[in-house]
Amino acid sequence: MEDSKEAQNARDMAIAGLVVAASKVNESLGAFSGWLIAGVGVAFSLLLANFEAVSRFVCVSHVRTALLLLVFGLVVSILARLLSAMVSSALGSHDASTAFVKKLLDTGEKFDLDIFITEFERGLFPYQRWVARFTMAKARAGDVVASARLIAKLSQVQALLVLGEAAFSIAAAATLVAGLKAL
Repeated sequence: MEDSKEAQNARDMAIAGLVVAASKVNESLGAFSGWLIAGVGVAFSLLLANFEAVSRFVCVSHVRTALLLLVFGLVVSILARLLSAMVSSALGSHDASTAFVKKLLDTGEKFDLDIFITEFERGLFPYQRWVARFTMAKARAGDVVASARLIAKLSQVQALLVLGEAAFSIAAAATLVAGLKAL
C-alpha cells in the first residue's frame, strides 16, 4: 500500500523532530553531566584531603555515607556517558544513512536491505545488536519512524540518568550538612 505524500511528509517531519530533539538533549546533558561529576569530585577530594580538620565539624559516619552516595552518582554518571555515546553514534549514523538514501533515490540505484542489516549488525556488540535487530524488524514491517523514536527514547533515559546523578550529588551534600556537629 502506497502512502500519501502528506503521510510521508508527516513521518519525515516526525523523524526530523525526534532526531533534532535527541541531539539537543544529548549535547546539553553530556556537558552538564561532566561538569557535575567533576565539580562534586573536586569538592569531595578537598574534603578528603582535609579530613582531619573536617572531621571536627562533620560526623565521620555522615562523611562515609556521603562518599557512598558519591560513588553511586559516579556509577550513574558512567551509565549516562555510555548512553550518551550510543545516542551520539545513532545520531551520526542516522545523518549519514539519510544522506546516502537520498543519494540512492536520486540516482535510482538498487539497495539490498538484507545485506545492509547483516553487515550493520555484525559491527555491533551483542547488547547493541539486540536493539538494532528490534528496530530493523520494525523498519521492515513499515515503521520507518522506529529508529528515530528509539534515539529519542534513549536520550530521555540519558536525561533520567543525569537527573539521578544530580540527585545522588545533592543527597551527598545534604548528608554532609546533616552531619554537621554543633559548635
